[in-house]
Amino acid sequence: MKKMDLDIILENNDERGAVYRGDYYKKEHFLLAEIKKGKRRGGHYHNKKVQHHVLSGKIIYKEILLTKKGNYTKKSKETKKIMKNGNVIITPAYSAHLLIAIEDSIVFETSDENKTTVNYEKYRNQIKIKD
Repeated sequence: MKKMDLDIILENNDERGAVYRGDYYKKEHFLLAEIKKGKRRGGHYHNKKVQHHVLSGKIIYKEILLTKKGNYTKKSKETKKIMKNGNVIITPAYSAHLLIAIEDSIVFETSDENKTTVNYEKYRNQIKIKD
């Protein structure tokens, strides 16, 4: 049997749930995030496209397309969708996104390598974490 090159680390664990980050053969990067009912994750955008796979639960997914400099324009319109287990959301590059759990949920995010993440304050300010 061939050895699998898979690295997974616990990145964060707070009242919203646990987040694991990993890579597969140092190419495909992924994130496995638990979002407890009523909690929020995200509040940022990336310079690359990402896919969010809802593995279990139900979430409200909010998204707004920004410029490459992270600015909101008059043409930018926020979209909101209810997603449940089995749904996949493709988030374009430079789209700020926020995930709000309607019920306890697990989301698996995949992306290209060398992705950067930038906070989008309008969404990020909605995430409350106890100190």
